[in-house]
This record gives sequence, structure tokens and C-alpha cells, in this order.
Amino acid sequence: MPDQPISSISVAFASILQVLTFTTFCAQAQPQQMPPTGIDVVDVPLVVWVASRQHATPETLQEFSTGSTRAVIFRSFVQVLAANDWAKASDLAKALAYELVAIRDREMWFVIASDDSKTGRDPTIVINTTPRREIILQAPHVPFETGTAEQAAILLRNLAGRAAIVSGAHRCASKTFTSCDGKTQVCNGMQSYRESDVGHNVRTLFHIAHVELAARWKRSIVVSLHGMKEDDTGVRTAIIISDGAHDKDPGEQAVATKLRLALDKNATHPGMVVSCNWPADDVYSYRKLCGYTNVQGRQVNGSTDVCRASVDKASGRFIHLEQDRSVLRPYAHNWPNIDKHAFSLGFIEAFAGVVPLVTSP
Repeated sequence: MPDQPISSISVAFASILQVLTFTTFCAQAQPQQMPPTGIDVVDVPLVVWVASRQHATPETLQEFSTGSTRAVIFRSFVQVLAANDWAKASDLAKALAYELVAIRDREMWFVIASDDSKTGRDPTIVINTTPRREIILQAPHVPFETGTAEQAAILLRNLAGRAAIVSGAHRCASKTFTSCDGKTQVCNGMQSYRESDVGHNVRTLFHIAHVELAARWKRSIVVSLHGMKEDDTGVRTAIIISDGAHDKDPGEQAVATKLRLALDKNATHPGMVVSCNWPADDVYSYRKLCGYTNVQGRQVNGSTDVCRASVDKASGRFIHLEQDRSVLRPYAHNWPNIDKHAFSLGFIEAFAGVVPLVTSP
């Protein structure tokens, strides 16, 4: 999906704050909470802040390697963020050239850590300090797949999930290639994935953040958000859902299959939403993007070689979500009115029905 301008920050805050609150599965009204201690508070909506982070543009980075010392510090940084240890997080943020801010949205406090090096290389991490649902949203191809950054922030907020991870550099930013398997045509003809393509490279800060958060919250469902080209087969498939594994799920037990079935309620026509794992969807041909080479999916699915080996059986904790422009456009260009978009509301309802509730910090 080609780049589009980032959503405007000048949207009137009055209309933003009128977004519908879902009492059954969004954060419910709670007593006023104090902001996280020692973190600067930014008075803008969460979506605006996440969507306005800097991103390195295509072909601008000679390489995308991360030094071992920085990787070790970053791993500790993610750990203390997840533990809500704001004092230690502030100290490590300085060492990493990261910015920490706190934003109050929907009666919840979020702490956002983003690359402050002015290079746009490294990921943004969003931590919900009072989560209600076991879900970690990931957007590995920002800004290439327009709307996925806004979608990650909106789903995190409206579901009151655990955390979100949003990529820094454009997936084609680096001129060097990852050693992990798989090829793509998105950068400059059919070639191996670039090192900056964090969904296909295990040696990135994005992947470190994924590993640490998925390990800390072992009941959380990891959702990888993607954009895709429109289906020109005539069926007009707009969403492809997968658990990242090759095996079929005829018993409809996988959380990815349950999400696919739940989304049927809002589908406008047969084949609009399809699964790579549910046998009944084998009749639809536009299912080329099933997340088999996604390294975050491989890791949480227990691959023996995350960089080079896909998996047959899923762990039940991963959802790979491909979406065309008709699905992502409201997030990219009209997110303040996302509550008026029926299918976007259907996403919230569907996820709320399949994602477990938080039972412990």
C-alpha cells in the first residue's frame, strides 16, 4: 500500500472527545487517576501522538543494524516499561535517546516511548497503565501501510488492551537485506526483505519489544496489523485472517478463526472476510497473505528457527490481519469519526468477544 499523508493533528478536540464509549468492552468510567509519576504529560489524543511520530523514508538508511549494547539496554527498557517502573524507564530513555510522555485518553493513562534521535529508525511503544484485555497490537509496516498506526492506537484504547508496538522506519528504508526467508515486491521488484522490514527481521528493536511483552503477558493475544492491495478477482475480499500457521482449524478453536467468524456479522458480502485456516474459506482464492513468514508470529507460535522456519501448529496467541484500503481508510483519514464506521465498530465488538480479560497485573 503506497504512503499517504499522516492524519492531521489540527482536528478539533471537541469532536474527538465525542467518540462513543462502549460500556461492555471499553474502559469504563473510573475514579480520577493520577498521571504516571515523573513522566511529562501531553494534552493530545493518543492517536494523534502515535500517528505523528517520525519515520525514516525509503532508501535513506545504508543499513539497519542495532549494536549489541543498545539492544541490551532496550530490552531492559521494555521490561521496566511493562512493569510500570517509570523512574528506571526515564533513566534508560535518556541512554537510548527515547522520549517518554503520558497521555490520558478514555479515562486511562498511557505511557508512550518513542525514538527521539531525529532519525525515525526505531519503534514506538505504548503501555496502558490500567489494561482490561489481554491484547498486544502491533503495526510493523508504518508508514507504508497507511492507517495501521492509527488502528493500533484505536484498538488499544477502545479495547483497553495491554500495549502497542509501532514501527519507526519505513519497511524499505534500509538498503541492506535481512537473512530471514521470504521475498516481496514492495520495495524495488521481487527481492528479499529489507533489514528495516521489522515484520521479517529478528534483529530489530521492534522484535525485542515483541518478545519481551509477549513473554511478560503470557495470556495476551498478539495481533499483527497489515494493509494489502484490493482484491481484483471479483469476490472483493477485504480482510484476510490467519493464525500464522499452516494447519487448518475445522473445529473453529483458534482465536483467529473465532475472530473471522465474529466479523461475518458486519461483512457486506460473502468472501469479504476470509481465513487462511478455516477450511470453509478454501473456496476463496484471494488468501495469499497468511503471515507464514512474519517473525513475530513465528516466535509466539513456537518456531524452532524464527528467522527461517514457519510453523504447522499455532500456539493460539497470534492473529495476522491483512486489510485493504476500504477497511483502513477510516483509520487513516477520518479516525475522529471512527465510531460512525460500522465495520470499525464491528472490529471492536469482534475482538472483545475473543480476547481474554486481564486477571492479574
